[in-house]
Amino acid sequence: MMADLRSAFKSCGEHVTVADDVYIEHPEVVEVGDRVTFMRGFHMIGRPRECRIGSHVTFYPNAFVQGSNSRLTIGDHVEFFPGAYISLGDWETSFVDIGHHCHFAPNCVLYGWGGLTISPYCNVAAHTVFATVGHHDEITDRPMALTGEKAGPIILEEDVWIAANVTIAANTRIARGCVIGANAVVTRDTEPMGVYVGVPARRLRDR
Repeated sequence: MMADLRSAFKSCGEHVTVADDVYIEHPEVVEVGDRVTFMRGFHMIGRPRECRIGSHVTFYPNAFVQGSNSRLTIGDHVEFFPGAYISLGDWETSFVDIGHHCHFAPNCVLYGWGGLTISPYCNVAAHTVFATVGHHDEITDRPMALTGEKAGPIILEEDVWIAANVTIAANTRIARGCVIGANAVVTRDTEPMGVYVGVPARRLRDR
């Protein structure tokens, strides 16, 4: 299974490890760098328009990726700990771009429908949700479940630390060097080098 899947990738670097139960629906679109590890339970459903995974990337057990028509790019030295969920979206404008030297603790949720950009050196704690997609609450003549997706971008600049259980809303930019405290809900842009806490998140102090 491992050798067969590696040979099916669009391109594959050296020292790539794929667990026996890994499932990738369309490996022919996936470009993989060196020393990439797909641990047990990894699933990738759909056919992204573009999928590039850098070197020294690890997907720990039960990480899950889905989406078609969209883009996924992952830089070097990135880790997705168990239960990470990446929903790329199904629009040509949807994407998840992750810079080098980032990590995502267990059970993070990354939605790419509105466009998700995570710059290098970002540290993301457990159960963080990047909510680039939601429902059309402004439409009231039919159930929200029938109104389609409402999306907007999220951008993390370099050297950001997101603590546990944070939700980041669409149309939000988190500036360079910020810390977002545990359980915060970020609904507006931040300014550089600040510590933000609360619901909605407010600047508590400078770093």
